[in-house]
Amino acid sequence: MIVDTAAMITLVNEKLIPADNKDSETITLRGLGEQLVTGKIIKNTSFDIDRVNIQWDVCKAPLTDDVILGLNILDTLGAVINLSTHTLTINNKVINAAFVNSGGEISIQQVCIKRTTTVPPNSEMTVTIKNNKSADQEFILEPCPLTSCLLVSHVVGKGNSCPLTILNDGNRHIRLKKGTHIGYIE
Repeated sequence: MIVDTAAMITLVNEKLIPADNKDSETITLRGLGEQLVTGKIIKNTSFDIDRVNIQWDVCKAPLTDDVILGLNILDTLGAVINLSTHTLTINNKVINAAFVNSGGEISIQQVCIKRTTTVPPNSEMTVTIKNNKSADQEFILEPCPLTSCLLVSHVVGKGNSCPLTILNDGNRHIRLKKGTHIGYIE
């Protein structure tokens, strides 16, 4: 079997599970870099995440991390990843987390309104955001909730600036004061 993206399944460092089960299936993983990686499915594996015990089918593979939680387990557990507070919530238990990449800790920046502006009713406004990313660095802007009728677009961008759309779906003018927090860039 070939799993098209490694993010879909939960991966465990092969050093943590030295023996294979007799019924373990060998799979090929894409999405762990340019090379295809071979792993083995280990059924009904028990592990703890900050004292939350989980039984799950995992794939043991040659990793540099101990465990990478896949979208399958996160979805099933109803897990919530909060980038603004660096937490993972599973079964109403909030777990502090560190978000890292191969270069170390991921930089998260707060995005704020530079000058006071008013968004007219039933309209959209485009503003330019600036950040400290280099010209070839990609980023994701995750908006934060403002009011019930004001929407801020998600942005996947590259470089040190990009357009951001703010939509006022209500029937009143909405004033955004200088310094109003509208999202995070990762």
